[in-house]
Amino acid sequence: MRVQILDLDGSVVGQNNLLSRFQPALIPAQEWGPRIRLACRFRRFRHFEAELERRFAGKPQSGAAVTFYGSGDFHHVSLALLRRVKTPVNLLVIDNHPDWMRGVPFLHCGTWVNHAARLPQVRRVFHVGGDVDFDNSYRWLAPWRLLKEGKITVLPGIRSFQKGAWSFIPHKPVRPAAEQPATSGRLQELLWLYRADLARYPLYISLDKDVMRASDAVVNWDSGHLTLAEIRLLLHAFLEKARGNLIGMDIVGDWSVVKIRGLLGRVFHWTMHPALQINAEQAAHRNEQANLALLDTIEACWGRPLGKSA
Repeated sequence: MRVQILDLDGSVVGQNNLLSRFQPALIPAQEWGPRIRLACRFRRFRHFEAELERRFAGKPQSGAAVTFYGSGDFHHVSLALLRRVKTPVNLLVIDNHPDWMRGVPFLHCGTWVNHAARLPQVRRVFHVGGDVDFDNSYRWLAPWRLLKEGKITVLPGIRSFQKGAWSFIPHKPVRPAAEQPATSGRLQELLWLYRADLARYPLYISLDKDVMRASDAVVNWDSGHLTLAEIRLLLHAFLEKARGNLIGMDIVGDWSVVKIRGLLGRVFHWTMHPALQINAEQAAHRNEQANLALLDTIEACWGRPLGKSA
């Protein structure tokens, strides 16, 4: 399994320990970063996808890959990566936010899961670890039909959700109580019901580090409640149930200075990003440590070394 960096914002290419150890392939794309960051028209995203295919053309294509591509502002890029997968898969989304808003007439980092769930190759979606925007005013934009049908299964981070139709949808949290850490036993219990589906298809994982506490990862958004250790347990539990059949993974949530072209992206930046005081050097160091730990976990579960030539 190879490691690669789709460089949209420069946030990962400076992580020298990661580069030295895993020797990731580099796909330069920083000129696209300001054009698709946070939100863009569908037409622009299609142009980005076409350019992405050209840039991937000269890179190794066989086998699975772990792809880093920077800030969670770009999480909709996961949709482009998923569209490149041609076989049936289960999708595991580990994220503090749902990212599934429907009825939005453009692509946004908060809408991509709704589109991904409708791809013909995506059999089930497991959304794990979330807390923000599930049962507040954004709940009206949730894909309720897919939730009620079980196409999307939700395992929140620390609490059950209260408003909207959540009382009719099973969604036990990862933690048994808000201040009680998740355990392997707890995760085995939660996944037991889904063991057959998880074993049936390969697993694609999309992980946003905003699901973790700020002490474990520094992000452009509000941080979640789970620890890095709990995320590693989650990865191990899902990959065990999938029998180690990982077809691909992307990791986002590396903090970067916001650079945007176009009014649409600027409006979302002004209205949605929390006001944060970030030390860029400390953020890069903390996120690199998290990225290395996540790669260590994937490597251990996969049973073979990760790297450019793996």
